[in-house]
Amino acid sequence: MKRVNLFQVQRGLAASGPDIFIQLQRQWGDHLYADVPFIGRTHYCFHPDHAHAALVSQAEQVIKPGFALRVLKSSFGEGLFTSGGVLWKRQRKLMQPAFHHAKISRYAERIVGHTQAMLDPWKDGDSVEIDAAMHGLTLTIVVDALFSTDVRGQTAQVGAAMKDLGAAVAAQSESLLLAFMPDWVPLPALRRKRRGVASIDSILYAMIRERRQLGEEASPHDLLTALVFAQDVETSEQMSDQQVRDELMTLFIAGHETTAVLLGWAWAMLAQQPEVEARLHAELDRELVDGVSVVEALPRLVYTQHIIKETLRLYPPAWFVLRQATQPLDLNGAPIQSGEIVFIMPYVLQRDPRWYDQPDAFRPERWEGNVEKQLPKGAYIPFGSGPRVCIGNGFALMEAQLILATMAQRYRVELCSPARITQRVGTLAFAAPVQVRLHARR
Repeated sequence: MKRVNLFQVQRGLAASGPDIFIQLQRQWGDHLYADVPFIGRTHYCFHPDHAHAALVSQAEQVIKPGFALRVLKSSFGEGLFTSGGVLWKRQRKLMQPAFHHAKISRYAERIVGHTQAMLDPWKDGDSVEIDAAMHGLTLTIVVDALFSTDVRGQTAQVGAAMKDLGAAVAAQSESLLLAFMPDWVPLPALRRKRRGVASIDSILYAMIRERRQLGEEASPHDLLTALVFAQDVETSEQMSDQQVRDELMTLFIAGHETTAVLLGWAWAMLAQQPEVEARLHAELDRELVDGVSVVEALPRLVYTQHIIKETLRLYPPAWFVLRQATQPLDLNGAPIQSGEIVFIMPYVLQRDPRWYDQPDAFRPERWEGNVEKQLPKGAYIPFGSGPRVCIGNGFALMEAQLILATMAQRYRVELCSPARITQRVGTLAFAAPVQVRLHARR
């Protein structure tokens, strides 16, 4: 276990993003620590065994740290991402049926329809800001999945409010001083945060009340209805309006930002790998014939799936996971004391040459065969792992594959400014707008 200089880590993050942790791992090994002011001893654990222990085998002995959740809870409440203990277990149990494969599959045709509607005004030779396009598309899809037709006319308002919230949370996450300030302090970032919360709350609570008045049978068949009328079979308990609101806020972020980031990177990679793009097009041309739709062909679009898996390997939108020990632990050789913080980093785990040949290369074909089952447990965790694995991972994978296939049917892409593809620390989104030129497939 090697102690590292906190200022070295901070300088490295500013200069090279999460790559600093790959450099530190290669230099000093799989277990490093730093003493962080106001937070305490923080461990950086880079071996799959550490990840599996913290997230799976010893998951009951760790919690999400309060300092990290404070900023999120003040915006998004006590949803699945931020809650813990008895509340989390109850909410997970209530929500799980809404994310059963049979339930999420019914959204497939609508995802394709929204993607085609985005593509219709595009034409050969157009230049598109691909990150903004993917954010706009996934926002439309998540609004439809959550609320059906109720807020389509308010999508712009919801998008602006989420942008305000995202900017405020990012500012607080990057500044310890701002992170610990009460939300009522009259600073620009906190005013923006309050404005975003108020705008979204006015929409959400009105719809929740309306659904309760309509009743389950008369309400649209969407995720909002599923949450409002979710019932514990043993106790007959339902969620309060506040709990429904908090879960909706969580699903907004999980179903919008992360999938948009994933797709942005997928297109950036395809634009730089013409041989991968050509193989993708060959699969689509082979499977989507004689009127077969993308939805019908999805189980056979194996290479499309591999592109998404490989993008998630190199650019997991949530590139680190935080936990805090509630008692002394031994994470498979990494000793952690009660109260200490553990960083688990999919970004580092999934670029480790011990587990991946040519780890920095974008090679979707690496996923052919039974490769994933041969990896050590904890070596591939783009959606987390264990009891707190992302509840919407099935929806996200289906959505990303459908969007990629639908778009690639019509266009191949060319980067207009490859040098501008740099990653941001909060999520692995682009640090600056990335333009692509569209070339219609004929």
